[in-house]
Amino acid sequence: MLRSMGVAALALGALGVTACSNREVVSDAADSSATGGPITVVDQYQNTLTFDTPVGRIASTIIPVPSMIIGSDQSTARNVGVNQVAISMASKGMLGTMFPAFLDTPVVAGNDFVPNVEHILSLNPDVVIQWGDKGDDIVAPLRNAGLKVLLLKYGTQEDLEAWISIFGELLGKKEQADAVLATMAADRKTVEKAAAAHASEAPRVLYMYNAPEIKVGADNSYMDFWIRLGGGKNVASGAGSGSSFAVTREQVLNWDPEIVILGNFEPTSPEDMYADPRWSSLSAVKNKRVYKAPLGGFSWDPPCYESNLMWLWVNSVFFPDVRHDLRGRIQETYKKLYAYDVSAADIDRILHVPANGVSANYDAFRA
Repeated sequence: MLRSMGVAALALGALGVTACSNREVVSDAADSSATGGPITVVDQYQNTLTFDTPVGRIASTIIPVPSMIIGSDQSTARNVGVNQVAISMASKGMLGTMFPAFLDTPVVAGNDFVPNVEHILSLNPDVVIQWGDKGDDIVAPLRNAGLKVLLLKYGTQEDLEAWISIFGELLGKKEQADAVLATMAADRKTVEKAAAAHASEAPRVLYMYNAPEIKVGADNSYMDFWIRLGGGKNVASGAGSGSSFAVTREQVLNWDPEIVILGNFEPTSPEDMYADPRWSSLSAVKNKRVYKAPLGGFSWDPPCYESNLMWLWVNSVFFPDVRHDLRGRIQETYKKLYAYDVSAADIDRILHVPANGVSANYDAFRA
């Protein structure tokens, strides 16, 4: 399934060129990619869904899905119902800037992923995308209403790659999906090589999903994956499981991480941690190595279409002598995924340059 980087660049480059004319309307590429017959999609729980054509109307309770649909289409048109948190994330990040119409998309679910079935029915979606690992209570009402439901599961890079492949089939964008996967595969190899060269310097790292509540990325989390991939040691490994595992302040102080990465689901900044005397003994605080994860078309800390950029970023944060021309890669990626020309100020915003500028070695990410 994975192709060479040359093929990826050609496929994505073509996508960027064809999409530039109108970023708020689904391009003709979706229509031309249809074979004329029905398309069949198998979700992550082996449910088979059949559609006459690539779907045109999608409702999703899953937070990153709308940004990934937009990244496939360079348009908001197929997203007819979304999670409230997806709107909130878009308003804070670049998605709302690139596609302001998205901020007016009807909301069909919130933090608990419970679907508003009546509202979803009124939107007449071709398919509803829902989690399959959070109980039948959030799935059965959709099916009972006669809706087609596509189920996803969360947590690993393999899951993310499955999402990308499924969306490629669902939207009639398989070539573009394969190109995204090829780019991710190449970047993964690049980061693995750089991390291996610095294996003896692997820093102790903590990801904080929620700093005030002290919820961290532990085992079986996507954050554990990119910490290890980037060349770090996850200090929360062995403490529990999941991306928002609650721990005590005493545990964190005892782990004494050398680097702390803050998530985007709450507003804590590096300066907040530096100013909090309760964290003053941490090596990461004393050495000014607390960083807010980038926030672009979606937050980079959970899995999304920009996850490979997160890998490059953490690799350079962990090892300041490692450079990946991240600003150039952001420009290239946004042109290809979103048909959008990011400015230097946009990139500063994505990388949280104002907030992270108080932290060690962050000048490397400035223009």
